[in-house]
Amino acid sequence: MNYIIEDLNINNAYDYAFVNSRAWLESYQGIIDESYLKKINTDEAIKELTEKIKGYLVTEPNRYFLLRVDGKPVGVLGVRTPKYKDYQDCGELGAIYLLNDVKGKGYGKILFEKAKEELKKMGYSKMVNGCIDGNPSNNFYKHMGGKMVKQIPFKVHNTDQELIENIYYYDEI
Repeated sequence: MNYIIEDLNINNAYDYAFVNSRAWLESYQGIIDESYLKKINTDEAIKELTEKIKGYLVTEPNRYFLLRVDGKPVGVLGVRTPKYKDYQDCGELGAIYLLNDVKGKGYGKILFEKAKEELKKMGYSKMVNGCIDGNPSNNFYKHMGGKMVKQIPFKVHNTDQELIENIYYYDEI
């Protein structure tokens, strides 16, 4: 399979929003309230997210990427300045989401390596990321060398649902 990692731009923002929303639906079944997952996967919600994402291109120093495999959008990546106050000297891997049909084929590792590369360009030598407790991706982050250093409350956007987020630390990227 041929793949390409594109910088997020106005022309692929909808694809990014679609993959992000669909990956949440696929990845968080049984973890995040099902009605919320269905709500963020409506055409209207994806169009709203697309517009929000376009705003990121103007207002944020963070970096976002879209993974295409054989021309089809199947993954997203986001790296950023850290949101965790205890890790301000670390770059943050904000998101890696893949659609189910490409999981287990090495694309997560490819995006993980791209995250490290981009964070180095941003001047970081260490990295953190969060992963909702119960998400199978926790095993991926451990496999990639992450050390779980703390657990913090995570409030699902626009809901009353509160979960636990595992924070992984990488002392060298």
